[in-house]
Amino acid sequence: MAGAGHQAWSANLYSTIGDMFPKSAIATITGIGTMFGGLCSFAINKGSGMLFTYADGMGDAFSFFGQTGKPAGYMIVFCYCAVAYLIGWVIMKTLVPKYKPIVLE
Repeated sequence: MAGAGHQAWSANLYSTIGDMFPKSAIATITGIGTMFGGLCSFAINKGSGMLFTYADGMGDAFSFFGQTGKPAGYMIVFCYCAVAYLIGWVIMKTLVPKYKPIVLE
């Protein structure tokens, strides 16, 4: 279900780019978005690793939503994952409030 949801999200995102930008700019816009996604993926993985190392070192002193130690770190990451697509949707709606073709001159 998660894989299908992710694929639905990406298909809609790519079709939005194709609907809004002229043909000459679609590859560039897609490449910029993909690069940003890759950089954010690196940052999330690096941050998660640092979080798990910190949580493991703190032991029971580190807690989040009733979890302590490394499970608390996992709880933080899974809570972020639960709202990541909503955050992405809000960012997209903030940057593009109306879907209309963009004219490049």
